[in-house]
Amino acid sequence: MSGDRVLCESCHGPGKEHAENEGDKSKIINPKKAEARQANDACLSCHSGDAALYWRGTTHESFNLSCTSCHEVHKPWLADKGLKQQKLNDLCLSCHTDVRKSLHQRSSHPMKDGQMSCASCHDPHGSPEEKSIAALSVNEKCYECHMEKRGPFLWEHMPVRENCMTCHTAHGSNNTKLLSTPAPRLCQSCHLFGHHQTVAGDSGRMWNINRSCVNCHSQIHGSNHPSGKVLMR
Repeated sequence: MSGDRVLCESCHGPGKEHAENEGDKSKIINPKKAEARQANDACLSCHSGDAALYWRGTTHESFNLSCTSCHEVHKPWLADKGLKQQKLNDLCLSCHTDVRKSLHQRSSHPMKDGQMSCASCHDPHGSPEEKSIAALSVNEKCYECHMEKRGPFLWEHMPVRENCMTCHTAHGSNNTKLLSTPAPRLCQSCHLFGHHQTVAGDSGRMWNINRSCVNCHSQIHGSNHPSGKVLMR
C-alpha cells in the first residue's frame, strides 16, 4: 500500500519474481487459492475495524473459510459489499442448508420477502455471543424488534427472562409463533403440577383447544397487573 492507495502488491505480495519469471503463478500470492489464514491476513491488514474485531476463533475461521469464500475481491460492484451472490441469504444458505427449509415452514421470520436477512441477527465476522449473534445476548437481539417483551415486569416468567429460545426457535417452525413445541406440551415440559390438571385430558379441555394454556394465562411473557401472579392478567 502506498499512502491511501491499494496496489496489486497490497494483496498479492511482492511481484518482482512473478514479473521476472514470465508471470509464473507460483511466484505470487493468490488469495483465492492461498491458505485461509494467509488470505485473511492480507484482507485484515486493511479491514481491521469492526469486521475483524471478533473474527479470530469464530466458527467460520475454524472451518478454514477465508474472506474470499464470501467476497469477490476484483468485482465488488456486482453485489452489496462485494458478495459472491446478489442476495446475502442465498450466500449463507449455500452452506447452512439445514436452515433453508425453516424459511418455508408455517411460522418464520420475514426473510423470504426480504424484510430481514441473516445479518439482521447474525454477524458473519463474529461476535462475543454464541452463534455469532449480533448483540450481547439472544434476548437483546430479540428485543430490538419485540421491545414490548423486554419488561421489567412485576410478575416475571423466568424462562422468558433467561432465553427466548427456551420456547421459540429462531429460523422457522411448523408451530404458531415460532414455538419449538406445540402447546400445551411446551408448557407441560415444566408445569406438571398445579391447582388444576395439566396432563393430557379429553379433547374438550381448555388447554387442548384454541390458544391452549394461553387461553387463561394470556400474559405469558410477564405481567404488571397487581393480581397477575400466574400471568392471567
